[in-house]
Amino acid sequence: MVRTSLLTLTSLLTLAACATRPTPVADTAADPALLAEVRSAVAALGPNVRAAIWLGPAGRAPTLAWNAEQPMPTASAIKAAYLIELFAAHASSLDQPLAELESILVDPEHPAVAHFTAAQRATARQALGGATVRRLGEAMITGKGVDNLTYNIAANLVTALAGGPAWLEAKLHARTPAWQDLRVRRYMLADRTTTGDNEATAHALAAVHEGLAQRNVPGVSRPALDAARTVLVGPADQLGRATFQKGGALDSDPVTRVEAGFREGPDGAMVHVVMLAWDRVPEGEREAAGQRLGALGKQLVQRLQRPAR
Repeated sequence: MVRTSLLTLTSLLTLAACATRPTPVADTAADPALLAEVRSAVAALGPNVRAAIWLGPAGRAPTLAWNAEQPMPTASAIKAAYLIELFAAHASSLDQPLAELESILVDPEHPAVAHFTAAQRATARQALGGATVRRLGEAMITGKGVDNLTYNIAANLVTALAGGPAWLEAKLHARTPAWQDLRVRRYMLADRTTTGDNEATAHALAAVHEGLAQRNVPGVSRPALDAARTVLVGPADQLGRATFQKGGALDSDPVTRVEAGFREGPDGAMVHVVMLAWDRVPEGEREAAGQRLGALGKQLVQRLQRPAR
């Protein structure tokens, strides 16, 4: 069994390695003044703040890209890709309970939950022990009806169902060349330095949302993608455009905020990714730094998604 699993993982890794990476995208701006505005807003926070930006119509070249090939921490924003993979794997049984969840949640040594307390695992077990595929995805993405720790444990259950971080990463890479720069190195809220952080380029994260916007991800059925879109949908914006989004936030080092998604209007879907990281913030100042990054991220999305006049 172990040998078979290792051979399967090796096959997935080989398949992913053979995939053709998308052409790297250099910094570009159809509106240079907008790029200058974005860069100025980031620089105003100080020299230790990093940013990666993508804005563009789904399936086409970006109208604005800045550091789009630079790996950045994702926090929970990477869960949008997890959701697609989960629904793809269980497309015919989205409303069926997942029997495997209970055994993971009651095992204090399972790496998906070992870094949580017994009380935290019990809370998650009560909320998710008999969850359906659809409910697990909803809890992982929106946190609806669960606390923040259970919201992250839900993502760890999805990761465990895929076989663990290395397996999940290999499956994402084998799914499409556009996802080659998604990096799954740890379970949510595990130490960010032991095995490395979960990372992505803005280019790769944009590709996840482009696939959702166009309802076109290799090997994923239309119903599965529609179900994922339903989980990710948010309130319409001030112009009445449908919004789909999955952000992320962490207040450990580096303090991280990510805004990623797309908006659908009469001219099609416009994808945005704003990735921000603040390095070497003193521990007592991280919450305030996170608030400032979060405010900037939301401001930048509003500015980027403002229709040209």
